[in-house]
Amino acid sequence: MNTHAVPVEKYHGTGNDFLVVDASAESVGDRAAFARAHCDRETGVDGADFDAAPERDGVAGRAESAGRRGADGVLFLHVEERFDPTRVVMTLVQPDGSTATMCGNGARVVARWAHDRTGDREFMIDTQAGTRRASVNADATAAAIEMGEPTFDPRWVPVARDEPLTDEPVAGLTVTAVHTGVPHAVAFVDGGRDDPEGIDAVDLDAVAPPVRGADVFPEGANVNLAAVVDDGSGEGPAVLDQRTFERGVEGETRSCGTGAVAVVAAARRLGLIEGESAVSRPPGGELEITVPDAGHATLTGPVAHEFTGSLPADPR
Repeated sequence: MNTHAVPVEKYHGTGNDFLVVDASAESVGDRAAFARAHCDRETGVDGADFDAAPERDGVAGRAESAGRRGADGVLFLHVEERFDPTRVVMTLVQPDGSTATMCGNGARVVARWAHDRTGDREFMIDTQAGTRRASVNADATAAAIEMGEPTFDPRWVPVARDEPLTDEPVAGLTVTAVHTGVPHAVAFVDGGRDDPEGIDAVDLDAVAPPVRGADVFPEGANVNLAAVVDDGSGEGPAVLDQRTFERGVEGETRSCGTGAVAVVAAARRLGLIEGESAVSRPPGGELEITVPDAGHATLTGPVAHEFTGSLPADPR
């Protein structure tokens, strides 16, 4: 057994929590095994072992968003300061050992982590879904990320058909398929989080897996439930409550950035909200999303540091 210990940081963005490894300084031979072991919600890393004192997340201020055992993934990052703005190469390994092409909250965590190391506030983040511009605010309590342009094109989602999948039944849910860096299936339900029979009354762990693995999604899909709380026809932006069952995590997460963008993009396509800006409210906090008629979507929300520690590179 290799007893080499790898320095790690833990951050979260609206409760979507990640371990971060500086890949330019540290080597982890089996990244999949590392993620499977340390992200496990029952036996994985515990911040209490490192005297963790998590920051509040600035906007939501939710202590319950931090301090949980395990994580939603491991971010392996490589900083290249010779570029202007500083470039960060991002690889996200999920709790099942798979690699995700894009993660909105993960990319926001990357920006905060890079700021903590360089003092910069503007970054270019290289993901497997493309290069994304990111920034942190003045006190580094929030970060924004350029998310690319959502697409309903069946070739890009992908879905196993020639036409977009829009508001159609799939394995028990009525869904719209959209790609926001990774594939998403979005289902709208009646009643927000304040409604006892609304979105939180749905057994997501029961209804999502059949959709996640449906034949129409050859690469699988993240499954989102959403409820329109405010359609944006008044003075403020639209507001939607959101829950997400994430592919690769194989369970519900407290927040999903690509899912938040998918929810807003699908709501706009279906005519459920007005305007290009909206607030999505996953269980872990609030995210601000802009989905213009053309061009890149954006995702903005709080980020917080949880702890610094070290973990075995070979967890076997």
